[in-house]
Amino acid sequence: MSRVKILVACHKPDTVYHDEVYTPIHVGRAISRYKDEMSDMIGDDTGVHISEKNPFYSELTAQYWGWKNLKDVDYIGLCHYRRYFQTKVTPENVDQLLGTHYDVMLVHPLYERNSVANRLRLATCTEDVYIFYLCFVKLFPEYKSLALEYLRGNKVVPYNMFVMKKSLFDDFASWQFAVLQEMEHYVKLPGYTRCRRLYGYVSEIMLPLYCQHKGLKVRYDDWVSMVGEKA
Repeated sequence: MSRVKILVACHKPDTVYHDEVYTPIHVGRAISRYKDEMSDMIGDDTGVHISEKNPFYSELTAQYWGWKNLKDVDYIGLCHYRRYFQTKVTPENVDQLLGTHYDVMLVHPLYERNSVANRLRLATCTEDVYIFYLCFVKLFPEYKSLALEYLRGNKVVPYNMFVMKKSLFDDFASWQFAVLQEMEHYVKLPGYTRCRRLYGYVSEIMLPLYCQHKGLKVRYDDWVSMVGEKA
């Protein structure tokens, strides 16, 4: 039987689904004012972590924690306390969901009226979009054409939610955080809360780019506000 863990990112007390697969994780615990109220779940501040960077990385501090600290799982996933895949993942069905036909499960794409680049610019700022692009193609120039095509398009795969084999995830996370850490040398984050979440926003672009470049077979699923609900 395959072992699978889906981290459920939580930044404040709320109703959250959990069982042997779905594992709530308190993101930003290192700097959180809710440590006592959320002491019944694991935190992203143990082992190797970037918990203190949660205001900038959002749910990616849980992703980083899973990359560095979860060693005994075959599959790993990430969702949110108010966003889950409609299909409930279990140890019994994960091999069928992500077997020979699919490599990764993502949320169904959204199609914006404007370009992905403009969406990102409105969420952050123009300078940071350029910094992301320049750092990205500096480290991974083989992605240049694909990145430009994606940024000019209007297809968005939101929320940084996924389920995939841990071996594939480790490769993705190593690639992803190399770019984000390179960006840190150049970005000057403002005090505005939305703009500070820059790294979480650009990662929404990186996940589908990685899948497309690697030729991964993607299983798309709806998202729901709680496991067991219908989209």
